[in-house]
Amino acid sequence: MILEDWHTHNELCHHAVGTLEDYARQAIKKGLTTIGFNDHFPYEFYNGIENVPYEEYSMRLDELDLYLATTKNLRDKYQKNINIKIGFEIEFIESQVAVLNSHLSPLLSELDYIHGSVHILSLENGLWPMDDERFIEVFEKIDIDDIYAQFYQHNQKMISSKEFEFDIVSHFDLPKKFNKLPVKKAEFIEQASQTLDLIKKNDLTMEVNTSGFRKAVKEQYPSNEILEIMYDLDIPILLGSDAHAPEEVGWEFEKMIQIIKKIGFTQLAHFTNRKRSFIDI
Repeated sequence: MILEDWHTHNELCHHAVGTLEDYARQAIKKGLTTIGFNDHFPYEFYNGIENVPYEEYSMRLDELDLYLATTKNLRDKYQKNINIKIGFEIEFIESQVAVLNSHLSPLLSELDYIHGSVHILSLENGLWPMDDERFIEVFEKIDIDDIYAQFYQHNQKMISSKEFEFDIVSHFDLPKKFNKLPVKKAEFIEQASQTLDLIKKNDLTMEVNTSGFRKAVKEQYPSNEILEIMYDLDIPILLGSDAHAPEEVGWEFEKMIQIIKKIGFTQLAHFTNRKRSFIDI
């Protein structure tokens, strides 16, 4: 079975453990054919995020050269054992794409792929990192359906942006991480479906993120119900463990392969120099 993990982090993001080489070696040990390094792109240049502990969310700007040099060295070192791909996971903040691009654009030629992500929502009293357990009490202060609505509105803006560079949509129903599920299910499905239509229109790829199996919700992102809609829309997918420790590389991939095959998927996306191809499963 061909197994590729397109979503891994490491100690450079300041909230994961293990070196980049630790992850490469673990992927080889588990028999993966490809591992993608897509650590969090820096947050420090964004304005108005002082109340967010962003220093713990990503590498710093002065660590970008180290990250790229290390990943390229590992790619050469282990080329006979595994295919190493280089990317970033980048936070979408609508008003600040221009300043993001001033840092990202010079690096685009180095990359195989980019994940676009929404972790932070804008509330009346400031920004809220919704997947940070330290801020979980906010879920009790805001209507859960409003959280999902804002999450998908933000994703729709990210997907529709002509300036925000990315290839893969990450953890599509992330607000469920702590098992905080929508009450108005029909509205949630409608919002998700509208977002999926935009993903299809813009020819993007969707990540199937298995880290949800490690969280309170105990299922992948996105849910089986959303995966079935994606299959009907013929939206390309790939797998990501969202590993934050080496032992999490390829997390529950065999299980996930069986789930997506049962739905009907027969291929997974693959990226090189930000060009998409496909492998059979």
